[in-house]
Amino acid sequence: MTNEQTTNDAQPAPQEELPHYPFPFADHSLECPAEYERLRQECPVARVQMPYGGNALLLTRHADVAKAYTDPQIGMVQASDGDIPRREAGAVVGSGTDQASLFSVSNARHNQIRRLVTQAFTVKSANDLAPRVVEVTNELVDAMERSGPPADLFEDYAIQTPMTVICEMLGIPQEHEHQFRQWAREMFKTTTPPKERQAQMRQMVAYLLPLIEQERKQPGDNVLGLLVKALEKGEEVITQEEVLTFARAMIVAGFETVSTTFTNSAFILLQRPDLLAQLQERLDDPERMAMAVEEILRITPLGNGGRPRIARGDVLLSSTTVHPGEVLMLDFNSANRDEAVFSQPNDVNFDREVNPMITFARGIHSCLGQQVARMELRVLWTTLLTRFPKVRLAVPPQEVPWRSEDSATIGPAHLPVIWE
Repeated sequence: MTNEQTTNDAQPAPQEELPHYPFPFADHSLECPAEYERLRQECPVARVQMPYGGNALLLTRHADVAKAYTDPQIGMVQASDGDIPRREAGAVVGSGTDQASLFSVSNARHNQIRRLVTQAFTVKSANDLAPRVVEVTNELVDAMERSGPPADLFEDYAIQTPMTVICEMLGIPQEHEHQFRQWAREMFKTTTPPKERQAQMRQMVAYLLPLIEQERKQPGDNVLGLLVKALEKGEEVITQEEVLTFARAMIVAGFETVSTTFTNSAFILLQRPDLLAQLQERLDDPERMAMAVEEILRITPLGNGGRPRIARGDVLLSSTTVHPGEVLMLDFNSANRDEAVFSQPNDVNFDREVNPMITFARGIHSCLGQQVARMELRVLWTTLLTRFPKVRLAVPPQEVPWRSEDSATIGPAHLPVIWE
């Protein structure tokens, strides 16, 4: 469809002519597919064929993606929406089909639950956590030094840091880290059968229930403790299922997203000594380092698919009227490279002063942990470049082990590095 057509006016192309989404990245590359730029220019609201369930509308422009996150006529996908176009087997993750989800409750209820724990996710709270993260990252580098090069920057460093933070924020034993990673791996697979996903959910519930009971008896100064204290006030404040949902989300997404973003950014920047040198110049300048982290978040892909939403009423996006029931894919990889918003969007510019990157989404469902994630990325890079200023890839980029195609996240499965 052209920019001036509506979804009613457009003649649907035959199924085989529709672009298949998500668009694959080139082998061992994190450069965004060229298809995004073409669509932003020619067809910013494009009908695409999804792996499961039919066709959706792909949004590629920053303005449209931002609007879709905040427009009241566009909502989260719900179980009642049925067999909608999607990228994963079974129902859309988070739609509440199998378990209650913070995405499936009303906006008012969602905001009420978020307010219970907001104090743990503010800029101040993230800054208060920073010294502990500095300690953890230095301990991990110490261990890497003792073992000697090469080290796996993903296994030995990137994943351990946010895992420690999540465990301490929830008040749960870090020695169960291997179990959390197994759950996250299954949750992030796009091919996990519904029954297997449900079994993973039940395992997480069985693990968390004793921890909730322990918090009832001995409340701790952590996020789970805050939720359990609220639970004691009655189901009108929060239900046990909502407590479980929140804790599950932190376990699954809280470490996987940060560790993958750091590892992917390292894969990109370790191939650019000039950019590493620019980062090193910023290590003692918090303001400039914060700007660099925003740019890292803008240019680093986490996955190769957008986030789904569904139209509840007529919405105008790039001169295209989207009608109720249409499923929208909000692609932040494309939005973060929109030439209408970002000057020279394909260049990495750590001094980019105007950087409304949309990696953490917008609106009431924006990432609650974004300030903690920013802090963790800043500390991960600061510690690494302070301790290993000459760190580099141990193998050619094309030999870096890559994640399987059934993962919703993309990038290196392991990142071998050496140093002097």
